[in-house]
Amino acid sequence: MGKNIIFVLLDGARCDRLDESSDFRKLKKLGCLFDNIIAAYPYTFPAINSMFTGLFGKENGVDAYYKMFRLKKDVQILPEILQQNGYFTSCDLISDKVISRRGFDIHQSHDEYNDDLVERHSDLILKSFQKSGGKPIFTFLQFSHIHMITVSEVLKEFEWNDEEFYKMKDKNMTNFDLAFKRSAKYAKEILNLIKKMNKLRDTIIIFFSDHGTGIGERFGERNYGIFTYEETIRTFHLVIGLDIIKDHVCKKLISSTQIFPTILDLANIKHRSKLISLEPYLKGNFDHIVENKHVFSETGGLQGPFPSPDKPNVFCIKTSKYKLMYFKTPNEWKMFDLENDPFEKNNIYGKITDVQELLKEQLLSWINR
Repeated sequence: MGKNIIFVLLDGARCDRLDESSDFRKLKKLGCLFDNIIAAYPYTFPAINSMFTGLFGKENGVDAYYKMFRLKKDVQILPEILQQNGYFTSCDLISDKVISRRGFDIHQSHDEYNDDLVERHSDLILKSFQKSGGKPIFTFLQFSHIHMITVSEVLKEFEWNDEEFYKMKDKNMTNFDLAFKRSAKYAKEILNLIKKMNKLRDTIIIFFSDHGTGIGERFGERNYGIFTYEETIRTFHLVIGLDIIKDHVCKKLISSTQIFPTILDLANIKHRSKLISLEPYLKGNFDHIVENKHVFSETGGLQGPFPSPDKPNVFCIKTSKYKLMYFKTPNEWKMFDLENDPFEKNNIYGKITDVQELLKEQLLSWINR
């Protein structure tokens, strides 16, 4: 029988601000933190669908807001596979549109402005165990406080081209850190519930973010989904469980899609995914190769007051040292040396032509696949 899996989304949490919370620093010591996970998409709907299928939108059907209901019928998502292999599955989300109902025994959504999510999610975990009939459970929880603050205090108050917002970076970061501290406190409460239930021995908890959140670093991006800079595509997974290595940080380059085979391996379910699973590494096999030579990310953002297009138009390929970005609208290339320029301030496109052309060939081949 597989382990219980509690999959907890701290929506919008930035990887570079994790240590601003004392609660999260304590949580880190209890498990294995992957802090160089690159989001397939820097906004929620396609990001979650890519993680739940191990596929990008061109393969699973969901690569833009306009296609949030177009998950291909022949593509299975994690809860379907888990349910077919004896799991009781449940979720509580910001919207019932985040992921398909397929494979969920309980699929519900909450009001992020009025619901007490610690209480609501604790109740769902308890209910899932009670209704499981002794089966292991898979419960997907979305904690959306950062999203709520972003929408209510940024998107509703500032237009995309309001220069005042981009002058408030320090204040914006302070507000973000406060929101993340609340998210980390929530995570602590979920872990404490599992401990109180004496379920930690049989349960793996994965805290993760789907994307980061910009605070005005790039003109035109008030939060996320417009570009593919580090602040919005670099995410994390923190995995906690009895058999999981403790107080360890992995900085290897990993795609967010790799959580798909990882969860199936943790559940002892055979699969055909060709993606690299993190499961052996989580159990202390550091010789197991988890890093990729390069990973991809894409988004459907436009520079301007326009709706998201019906397909991605901003793309990037990232290695451990470089990132190459391609903008279809306008037609533009950017390249950054991430080792010497981690904040992506200095565009070196055209200066290191051998590396640039290799990455360009790989990125265009992936886009046109």
